[in-house]
Amino acid sequence: MARSVLMPALRWTGLAVLVLAQLAARSSAAPQQACAVARPGRVPATAEPEIHNLEERVKAGPFYRELVTQLGKPASCTLEFDDGRIGLTFAFARRAQLIVRTDRKIESNEQRIQIPRMEMAKAMSLLQAAEKDAYRPNGCGIAWDHADEDSVDERTGSHELVYRGGTCNCQARVTSRNNYAVSLVLKSAC
Repeated sequence: MARSVLMPALRWTGLAVLVLAQLAARSSAAPQQACAVARPGRVPATAEPEIHNLEERVKAGPFYRELVTQLGKPASCTLEFDDGRIGLTFAFARRAQLIVRTDRKIESNEQRIQIPRMEMAKAMSLLQAAEKDAYRPNGCGIAWDHADEDSVDERTGSHELVYRGGTCNCQARVTSRNNYAVSLVLKSAC
């Protein structure tokens, strides 16, 4: 008697587990949502391929990969578009952000990550990887052996190092507090 009652219940439970597993597999294999537009209606259809390509390049880059490795997938992504200028902001856990700005008219590009803290050696290695990724294959000629600028902000207690390269006025910046990097920037303007 107990067997005849339990068998249908076990079948339904097994079927439910199978369906949920398939749904979970589909959702994890589904492509990530595109960034949400900050001001809907302001992005022309002709700009969509450029925005999509930028978002894909960012997601394949070292800054994004490092943040995902350390903090998991972003909680949100916002897209800003204004007369050819594109901005993407990925918000991660612990108030970390990846901010990307590009303006094709003046050939300006900037990638910035804001993080709670990162070991300086790791931050410098990440900046160097970002340079090589952005300016393939050899980077933009940043002289990593010495900083062009070295400043301390007494008010905030932050320390900023600026490294410059010879191509397209490229530069890398690392801002630190208490000997930990809190902001990394790679930018250029041709």
